Amino acid sequence: MVNYWSNIIQSVLPEKCFLCHRSYGVSAQTGLCLDCQNDLPWLRRACYRCALPLPTAVSETTPDIQNCGQCQTQPPAFDVCHSLFHYQPPINRLISRFKFNQQLGYGRLFGQLMAEHIKHQYRGEQLPDMVIPVPLHKRRLRERGFNQAQELARVCASTLAIPLNSQHCRRNKHTEHQLGLSAIERHRNLKRAFSSQEFEPGTSVALVDDVMTTGTTLHELSACLKKAGCEQIHLWCIARAHHL
Repeated sequence: MVNYWSNIIQSVLPEKCFLCHRSYGVSAQTGLCLDCQNDLPWLRRACYRCALPLPTAVSETTPDIQNCGQCQTQPPAFDVCHSLFHYQPPINRLISRFKFNQQLGYGRLFGQLMAEHIKHQYRGEQLPDMVIPVPLHKRRLRERGFNQAQELARVCASTLAIPLNSQHCRRNKHTEHQLGLSAIERHRNLKRAFSSQEFEPGTSVALVDDVMTTGTTLHELSACLKKAGCEQIHLWCIARAHHL
C-alpha cells in the first residue's frame, strides 16, 4: 500500500523545478519552486489596455492612471490585455525553447501560470465566453510543427473551464515577421491577413498568444473579430516586450 501511494504522488508532483532543478518545494500546479517563481520578471505595473509597462515616475506619482498615452489617444481594437511577464531573461529564453525547440513542457508550464494569473486578475469578474488561440498560417504551422498559442490556450481553457475554439478565425495570409518594420509596413503586412466566422451577439473572447511586441498583429486580428460581431476582446499573453 505504501508503494502504491508513493507511485501516485510521484506521478502527480513534478520531480524537479523547471528552472533550478531543485527537487523539493516544487509546486504541482506550475512545476516551479517558490524561489524561482518569485524571481521571475513579473509585470507589475502596466497599461490596462495594452500591458505596456508604465514608467516608474507615472506609477509612483499618479497610481490611478490605467492606460498609457498611446491607448488614451489611439485605443487598439482589443479592450484589455493581461500579460504575466516582461519579455526578458529567463522568460525570453524559455519561450524560445518552447516555440523553436519544441520543448512542449514549457507550454504546459506557461499555460498553467497564465491560468493561475487569470484566476487572480478576474476574481469576482466574469470570464470571457471562449478562448481563441492566435492562428498560424498553414505554412508557418508546417515549419514549426505546432501552434504555440494553441498549446497555451488548451491548458488555460481546460484549467479555467472555458470553451476552446480553434476554428473560429483563420490566418489566410503568410506574413513576414513584424520586427524591424515601420508602423505603416506592419499594417500593410497584415492587411486582410485574418478572417472570422460571425459571433453571437454579446460574445466576449480571450485571445491567447505567447508574446506581444508592438501589438499590431493582435490589433488587426481583434479588429477582424469585432467586425464579425465580437463585443469584447481580452488578450492573454505570457510576456510583453517594450516597443522596438
